[in-house]
Amino acid sequence: MIITQEEYNVVKQINRYLYIKINLLNYNFQIVDELSGNLIGTPTFSINADSDIRRTCSFSLVPTNSSFDIRNGNKIWMDKYVQIYLGIKDNKTNNIIYSNQGIYLIHNPNTTYSIDNNTITIQGIDLMSKLTGLRNGNLEGIPYVIPEDSNVRTSVIACLKIAGFNNYIVEDYPITTPYEIKIDIGGTIYDILKELRDLLPNFQMYFDVDGIFHFESIPSGKDEQIFIDDDIWNFVLIDYSRSNDFSNIKNVIEVFGKTHEISNFGETATIEGNTYKITVENISKLRDYIKIGFISTEPLKNPLLKVNEYQAFPILTEKGSSPVLEEGEQYYVVKFKEYPNSTEENLNGYFEFMGNVQPHAVAREDNPDSPFYINGNLGEIRIVLSGGEYDNIYTDSLAQERANWELYTRCKLQDDVTLSCVPIYWIDVNKVISITLPNKKGNEETNLYIIKNVNTTYGINGIQTIECMRYYPYYEE
Repeated sequence: MIITQEEYNVVKQINRYLYIKINLLNYNFQIVDELSGNLIGTPTFSINADSDIRRTCSFSLVPTNSSFDIRNGNKIWMDKYVQIYLGIKDNKTNNIIYSNQGIYLIHNPNTTYSIDNNTITIQGIDLMSKLTGLRNGNLEGIPYVIPEDSNVRTSVIACLKIAGFNNYIVEDYPITTPYEIKIDIGGTIYDILKELRDLLPNFQMYFDVDGIFHFESIPSGKDEQIFIDDDIWNFVLIDYSRSNDFSNIKNVIEVFGKTHEISNFGETATIEGNTYKITVENISKLRDYIKIGFISTEPLKNPLLKVNEYQAFPILTEKGSSPVLEEGEQYYVVKFKEYPNSTEENLNGYFEFMGNVQPHAVAREDNPDSPFYINGNLGEIRIVLSGGEYDNIYTDSLAQERANWELYTRCKLQDDVTLSCVPIYWIDVNKVISITLPNKKGNEETNLYIIKNVNTTYGINGIQTIECMRYYPYYEE
């Protein structure tokens, strides 16, 4: 979403003349009608970064003729979207500057009629509802499978095509699917997308205000652009409250991934130079994606693995580097992966290093300057994470990445702030803001927060509530 200079300027006006525009769209996103003149009451809008359906709204209108009857072919029906714009008149130019609030499906319209009341109240839900099964998105009555080692971006786009969405922004994913993803009968397109998204801990998916689907990383870099700063807050902030949560602070993170089921075990490997040699009786053919377990008695640099009478192939991590192996007796798992030019006569590939039988990693806050330093006054505050979404982790290195990420999210002050302000109609979630919170002590600090939840009431007395969490840049590559 691109914010214009006009949208930015009118937010700072002390006096506001407000306008609203509600367009009816068909499923090709073409304007077919308008509802603006029938609106009454105070519409509300919510944006929640942690919800499957990120944007919702509610508004009421007065039906003036039979075209408002809730039935096929009329204005209020299941085959239409509503796109809502909130406007502020520019006091200098008299132009109305509109901000897009999003595109919604009409959900559960409710008609109220009495002698002195005749209204239709409409709930709006964003386009994700066409993937979750709430309105659409249920797959045909057959299992759906995404093969192991599939390109994630290609898989995401294929799912969107099934749902009929052609407008999307999908980032390249740094890994391929580590295993076969299977959605059973009765599943939804969203179920597949969620499995793909959750392969990494810091990705998000949502529809923006223009109806474009996004599949991308959540802001986590030290050079993140500031979305709103004190130049705006000084004009709109009414009050704020802060809360601190100590219960989620952990300075030792232990992560367990999914246990590998290994039927091909080579027992203790013999060592020849930098090559592990094993015999696996039930392997008659070294094929793509076959998993093999063996015991190492000592670590090797730039290791190779020789299985039966096949040639030795290098052992590499999923990023293509040589693994750092541990001292002593270790049970390792590898997976053979063929290169595109490999043939049965001329086998060519490598063994992907998956680590221990159950991927495992530990991350500790070892920075002496941190208030949560493990050798400081607090000592170690441990949490062990396994099962559920952690079963997506299939190598030791990915377990370590996840542990590092969890340490970043948990080993910091859980400092949240709730802002009340005059509404900023172009605000959005998962955006980094800079704000100096005033206080009576005179020791104000400017800090960074990331917006997680926004609730807006439109109207003369409209208020916006913004829930934010303290933002700490994440420096891991």
